[in-house]
Amino acid sequence: MWIPVDELKPGMKVGYPILREDGSILLNQGVALTPGYIKRLRELGFNSIFVEDELFADIKIEEPLRIETKRKVQKVLFETVKKLQRGSKFSYEKVAKVLEEVMEEILNYPGTVFYLVQIRQCSDSIFGHSVSVGVISLLLGHYLSLDMDYLKKLGLGALLHDLGKIRFPPQLLEEREKITEDDKKLISLHPIWSREIIQMQPGYDFFVSLIALQHHERMDGSGYPYGLIGEDIHFLSRICACADVYDALTVDRPYRKRFSYAEALEYLMGNSHSLFDLQVVTTMVRHIAPYPVGEVVKLTSGETAVVIKLNEGLPIRPVVRVIKDEEGNTLSKPRDIDLMKELAISILCSGDETAKDFYPSSDISRFKEMDFID
Repeated sequence: MWIPVDELKPGMKVGYPILREDGSILLNQGVALTPGYIKRLRELGFNSIFVEDELFADIKIEEPLRIETKRKVQKVLFETVKKLQRGSKFSYEKVAKVLEEVMEEILNYPGTVFYLVQIRQCSDSIFGHSVSVGVISLLLGHYLSLDMDYLKKLGLGALLHDLGKIRFPPQLLEEREKITEDDKKLISLHPIWSREIIQMQPGYDFFVSLIALQHHERMDGSGYPYGLIGEDIHFLSRICACADVYDALTVDRPYRKRFSYAEALEYLMGNSHSLFDLQVVTTMVRHIAPYPVGEVVKLTSGETAVVIKLNEGLPIRPVVRVIKDEEGNTLSKPRDIDLMKELAISILCSGDETAKDFYPSSDISRFKEMDFID
């Protein structure tokens, strides 16, 4: 289950591999945490990790992308960025080759509902984020029945969409509590820079550069850099835009806490009439689990539970394991509830808090600034 780094205790075991920015393993699954490890995780900016728990030994994490493949593609992206920072050209073919492995796994993924395990440093604004956006975009493209050629263009564009961020001055990526108007002006240039960088590479694809250029455009013309409207934004770019925002909202950043997966999907759906493509968002809601395995949730019964299994037909009603009663007391004998069968009970919110505490009204205002960073 997910545990905030500040609540970690020595002896707890890592439940899912923790990666560095370059894709190498920092702490592998099964490693027992020490005071030194916990301190290092805090110093590196990790906010929460997945830990093993005997109570949930039967939980199985099933992602559309194997950890080995995730490491490989993140390493390629890391090498790509480092080459660009040194003033060299990157290997477009190498990125395309690793994308083929990603596509093969995604197209063979048997599930119709998916989630991604996201354990990343707050400072990781390009590498892990780009991998997640690439995977989500490809899955959405697959469910939207795109052909292989368009899927490849979509995957490459999503993986490379944020390359322009390498031109940001270091202070722009430092920890801060708010984004200034000057910051916003500079940030709004990174899609243009991403396109320029991609177009400098031998053998680049026009649509790949277009996705990078348009991933911050919005259907109502409120996006950037050009304020395009509706059909003027390519469909592939609209897919990448939704994946980009979803991933940005569901990961901790130095300037704000993450939103729950359900809240991020609700934000996208609530703005599908203005900011985002309705067809893409509807596909996301149908196929992305709002409550991933391992997520702590509050039930309408007042009890606290942990999601242990997804129901493919209706992901908003998974199987949960109740661990606390309505008074907050830990149960000596936890019990499982299949919310597809127990229709009188539903999930109120994510987190071991009341709905009021988990969804403070002030949080919604943070959405207005979210899109300027990720």
